[in-house]
Amino acid sequence: MPDPVTNPTPADAPSTESPTTPADSKNAADTATDSNTPASTNHETADSPSASQTLIQTRVKRIGLAALVLSFGILCSRLLGFVREAVIAYQAGAGAATDAYNAAFTLPDIMNYFLAGGTMSITFIPLFTAYMTKNQTDRANRLFSLIATTMGLIMMTGIVICMVFTTPLAHLLFPGFSPEQLANTVEMTRIVLPAQIFHYIGSLMMACLMARGQFLPSALAPLVYNLMIIIGGVVLFPFIGMKGFSFGALAGAFLGPFLIPMLFLKGKVSYKPVIQFTDADFKKYIFLTLPLMIGASLTTVDEFIWRFLGSSMDEGSISWLNYARRLVLVPIGLVGQAAGQAALPYLSQLAAKGENEKTAQTLHNTLRNVIILACVIIAFFVILAEPMVALIYERGKFTAADTQTTAHILRILSISIVFWTIQMVTVRAFYAAQNTLRPMIITTIVTLISLPIYWLCSKTFGLNGLAIGSVIGMCMQSSAIVYFYHRQNRAFKPLNLLKAGAIGLLLAAITAAGSYAGLKAVDLIAIESRTWQILFQLGVSGILGTILAAIAARFLIPDLFRAFSKKVTRKLLRR
Repeated sequence: MPDPVTNPTPADAPSTESPTTPADSKNAADTATDSNTPASTNHETADSPSASQTLIQTRVKRIGLAALVLSFGILCSRLLGFVREAVIAYQAGAGAATDAYNAAFTLPDIMNYFLAGGTMSITFIPLFTAYMTKNQTDRANRLFSLIATTMGLIMMTGIVICMVFTTPLAHLLFPGFSPEQLANTVEMTRIVLPAQIFHYIGSLMMACLMARGQFLPSALAPLVYNLMIIIGGVVLFPFIGMKGFSFGALAGAFLGPFLIPMLFLKGKVSYKPVIQFTDADFKKYIFLTLPLMIGASLTTVDEFIWRFLGSSMDEGSISWLNYARRLVLVPIGLVGQAAGQAALPYLSQLAAKGENEKTAQTLHNTLRNVIILACVIIAFFVILAEPMVALIYERGKFTAADTQTTAHILRILSISIVFWTIQMVTVRAFYAAQNTLRPMIITTIVTLISLPIYWLCSKTFGLNGLAIGSVIGMCMQSSAIVYFYHRQNRAFKPLNLLKAGAIGLLLAAITAAGSYAGLKAVDLIAIESRTWQILFQLGVSGILGTILAAIAARFLIPDLFRAFSKKVTRKLLRR
């Protein structure tokens, strides 16, 4: 099931070094204030080493602030997404019906991926921001109108074609499905397909809002989307089964990702229908986007591979994989996606100025933070996988056996969190430089190499093998992206990431030991209620693991620990 929060939706990050940005006319003053440098002397000292380092630190802080705001929106969406998945698990469990429902989103996702792969934060934002930075508002508005009209028509044409050929395409995508499952998949696919135009145009509008410094629509849209899926499922499931959730997704796509940004964008960006395939802006957009349309990345293709191979496994296999994947996507969104989205505007500005060293330093600091945090999160997932799955899903038709199967997958899949986050942040350094061809070639080659690995792992280890294949594939992809970005920007040092990884692994081991001790301590207490037992397990294990991680961080990464402590202290004192 598509989740707008996992798509490359815009992130909000005000400019810190843009000379004249109409959306933020006080950037120079803000930069001077944040860097503790008088505004009158900031320009004179900007080229000095200390001023340069201060600007880098200020930029990283603002990326962190932007990532924090985005993370809050993503967290709220994920929590509501868990409610959505819990409702589905309660009413339908993990079986043929839920497999068909999850499979119904495959064709719309593929179409959206190939037709809209580079529209949002990847290629549109750097082009749009370039005009905004030069105070060319009319050109920025025309670019939005041109892409929305032209690509919108192409998207609608694709929807019609897919609606006509849904049945043969479903046979091709899910060869292991029974005739009844295929029929249900086809019916629900046709319900969901029209929602893609709302996701596409809505994401384009949110990209414009991000370039103008607005977060709220990106946070609200997925909340409304998930809420409508829940309402559609609860209200309509007794009458039409899983199709109720599909109608909810269609309604949610219109009310959330489309309508909300449209209301926020009113009066800020003008739209006039423009269709001109020979336009220089359109050609440049297609030149940047085409590699993303024809290329393949495991961050997206991974789920398609699962559904294809899972369709030939036991009933419920796709659903178990989906439930585990939803849990893993939470930290990926909170850490990797938020940091990547927040960093993109800053990296775009630096790339436009050719400041490779500052770009590398900004990327180093951002990646160090996300790698360490991702490692600690993995420790929690490995130790607490079963109680986490049980708390969220185990009720109604989702049994204890379903919990154990999903937890096994989750433990394996959680290892890929660190590789996802590295890839999601680093690849945006390519996009910031308006280089989409190289990452497309890299990810496509890695994906092709990974296909036999997925197949071999699934044949050797069954359902768990698909998760193992995913971890191996994402490790290969993130490593390749990091290596080739180093080839592009020699100021970027991959060895810095190994240092961060070593610290992260040590913190993860300490966190895992604390969590495991907490888990075993709760097991010694006789608790009759299954729900209360799970809550105590998560609470005690989580607190103990966090305390030990914090103590270790105080000595291993004192600079980050002090900065975080100061922020928390300031927040508490304000209250």
